[in-house]
Amino acid sequence: MNAEEFFKKKIDEVKVFRSALSTETDRGCALFASSYLDKALSDLLYCALAYDKKIENDLFEGTAPLAAFSARIKMAFYLGKISKVERRDLDLIRKIRNEFAHNADAIDFEEEKIKNQCRELSFSYHDNDHRPRGHFTAACMGLLVNIHNETLLSQAPEIKAENAPSEEKKQMIRERIQKLADETDNNA
Repeated sequence: MNAEEFFKKKIDEVKVFRSALSTETDRGCALFASSYLDKALSDLLYCALAYDKKIENDLFEGTAPLAAFSARIKMAFYLGKISKVERRDLDLIRKIRNEFAHNADAIDFEEEKIKNQCRELSFSYHDNDHRPRGHFTAACMGLLVNIHNETLLSQAPEIKAENAPSEEKKQMIRERIQKLADETDNNA
């Protein structure tokens, strides 16, 4: 898929995603948006890491190192794929998601803790007194655009070529080590 096709596909997907967010409950909006961002980060990391058919099991499934949203945020940051501000906003979105996911009470974006977190989101273009859900969805969309753009620009490195030493090379190294050991013994 070329860059133009990728971008058109992502634009179409984002339109459907944004439309779906509008019809969700506050809890559904928080869970769906964070899940969508999590998947976008996963796609970015797939494009930024050397590909091997075991990558899914090795890195992204179950208890693998990049299976969690927080781990994907950190890895994207340390690979230089997202900025400090993007990392901070993604972590805030993850925390907001956790508030909704781990609270059985009927809560919404107007809860004081969630409202304050939404107002801290740097990628929201709304005035500070705007609805918290508006801050949340605007920040999600801004981050999503940046993640998709970075995914488009990412180039995965190749798997390093096999470089195990030959038996001759191993023998030569053993002989060098023995010679150094003999010289050390003679100088002692």
